[in-house]
Amino acid sequence: MGKVESKEKENAGKFKVRKIGLIVGVVIFLILLMMPTPTGLSELGQKVLAVSVLMIIFWMTEAIPIPMTALLPILLYPIVGITGAKGQNEISLFTHYAYPTVYLVLGVSFLASAMQRWGLHRRMALWIVLKVGSKPSKIILGFILSTAVVSMWMSNTTATAMMLPVAASIIASMGNQVTDGFKKALVLSIPYAATLGGLATVIGTTTNPTGIGIIQQTLGIEINFMEWLKIGLPFTVVMLPVMWIYLRKFYKTDNMKEIEINTVKEEYKSLGPMNKGEKLTSVVFCVSVLLWVTRALWKDYIPFATDETIAIAIAISTMIIPVDYKNGVYLLEGKHALAEAPWGTMLLLGGSMVMGNAFTDAGVAEWIASNLGILSTMPEIVIIIAVGLVTAVLTEVTTNAVVVASFLPVLAGIAKGIGMDPLQLMLTCMIASNFAFMLPPATPPNAIAYSTGAVEVSDLMKAGFGLKLIGLIVFPIIMYFVTFGMFGVGI
Repeated sequence: MGKVESKEKENAGKFKVRKIGLIVGVVIFLILLMMPTPTGLSELGQKVLAVSVLMIIFWMTEAIPIPMTALLPILLYPIVGITGAKGQNEISLFTHYAYPTVYLVLGVSFLASAMQRWGLHRRMALWIVLKVGSKPSKIILGFILSTAVVSMWMSNTTATAMMLPVAASIIASMGNQVTDGFKKALVLSIPYAATLGGLATVIGTTTNPTGIGIIQQTLGIEINFMEWLKIGLPFTVVMLPVMWIYLRKFYKTDNMKEIEINTVKEEYKSLGPMNKGEKLTSVVFCVSVLLWVTRALWKDYIPFATDETIAIAIAISTMIIPVDYKNGVYLLEGKHALAEAPWGTMLLLGGSMVMGNAFTDAGVAEWIASNLGILSTMPEIVIIIAVGLVTAVLTEVTTNAVVVASFLPVLAGIAKGIGMDPLQLMLTCMIASNFAFMLPPATPPNAIAYSTGAVEVSDLMKAGFGLKLIGLIVFPIIMYFVTFGMFGVGI
């Protein structure tokens, strides 16, 4: 009875937050629309800011379903005069709902559905538990290290989409042996590890090549693969174990009993030999990983092939590879695959890209960055911390690649104006833009984790806020004393 009452109180509390969020969001939206336009910000930028703040409040409080919040630009942009159906004012609207990452998520979801249909995800999950051990904290560490290493060589979105179905299978297999805290820690560890792992290499996240290209264009400085390792790898190496310890303490997984390993062994044995569907799905999975990991080696020969191209090729292959050709049985059936597709996540990603690009195109991000010039009299370490803080806040409400594209050119001018090495300030922004741990729209890995249903927005906000604070404390130390000091980057 106590659990039922507790659940009812929790639901009542959520409903209250949603009502408050709806009212507060609308009130602030109207105030921002009607107030005098701030100095340096255009009227168009003010309108974009108003809609963006409304969406952020709705996302944080779940005032309306999160995918529906992502659709608000279609309704509000024409109403307030940001854009029209044909895209006046050069603010794109509908095109960003078809952002490439949306199709990456769609393609990988087909692979995940095939794995689930034939039981491959369960076999992989039980095998991982047998290899990692029976302690819940070690299982989480195993996923953190696996995801981070994979994310170094493919996009963090792809790495997250690949690993989450396996984690979900472990949760389902363990049943009552694991707590809600373990489930949330395991699910959140994957997008967080993918983000931190992607920082280590040039190809691990879209932020890195975007920023490196802007640095080369603005400063004439070329950062190659090995040079970037000096910048991103130290932070990854430090933050991964810190993140593991943090999640263990936050969700109290150390207090959990060890998982009954004999039960896991029996379940693994009971699976028997792989059936034909499993074998074919495992081949598709391995080929997919191989193509994603090696794309940097062959992309010059097929320049138009992207991670999204590979993902859609996977989706199509699951529909045409037969398991029983005579009886018309294929790896995946179209109706099933489309019914299981993460449409909410895809709308969320599209809406966040609309908002993020409007933030840039209307000059809002540039306006915020230009106001950082007031830091000119501060010590360099204070400037680094301030730029990191502002970037880390903005990256929660718009994609990190958009933040980098908007901020870096402005920061280069600010740094030169105050006599600071522009490369240092630009790299600070690039690293801090990856501290997107709190909201689903902040980065695709978060959105994919949220779409599993294992965590709610409140879980992301609570756990992500603490991890963001840790990152903001750790990163200036590493940047100032290791990257800039020990390795001499930016000197």
